[in-house]
Amino acid sequence: MKNSLMYRLCFYRFGEVRTRSDKPSGWDTVRDAEIGLKKYDLKYFREAYTSERWIVRIYEVLPLTNRGDKMQTRFKDSKPPAITGGSNTGSKLDKYPTI
Repeated sequence: MKNSLMYRLCFYRFGEVRTRSDKPSGWDTVRDAEIGLKKYDLKYFREAYTSERWIVRIYEVLPLTNRGDKMQTRFKDSKPPAITGGSNTGSKLDKYPTI
């Protein structure tokens, strides 16, 4: 349940709130228990509005990135492969003009 979208949106930043002085932060007074997941970040949403008593919470969907994580980290650990062959080597690159 902690991995569900509804749980994460409902309890986002709830671990920072202290509801009772004799209970730890993140104490849910309705369920009379401490919430399970306190510190996490939202990847695809941004909190747009939260009412004073946290009854109404509105989130904004963040725009998608242009490229996925796989494309950005492809050459993270090593250098990209070098293109071999020049104009006088007779390689396949010779048939394309240089600009």
